[in-house]
Amino acid sequence: MNLARVRGTVVATKRSDKVDGANWLLVEECDQTGKGRGEYLVALDMVGADRGQMVLLTQGSSCRWTTRTDDRPMDTLVVAIVDEIDQAAATVYAQGREE
Repeated sequence: MNLARVRGTVVATKRSDKVDGANWLLVEECDQTGKGRGEYLVALDMVGADRGQMVLLTQGSSCRWTTRTDDRPMDTLVVAIVDEIDQAAATVYAQGREE
């Protein structure tokens, strides 16, 4: 899994994914403190994430292991919204205290 921050949305009216009600997000990969790396991905949002939130991504074949994405052309999914990250007994990220 990778960490990323939601930077925006992606809208496509003609698509082949066949996932009803799917929302696509533009996410920027980030470190454990939420600092962006300048690398962007488009990910299917499975949890209702909002712009600015830090999320967990899963990529590759594991993206096709859910009931909504089984046998669909998925490569990146948002599977969780991060509340807090603790590193070496110190909180390095907490939702609501980020940029």
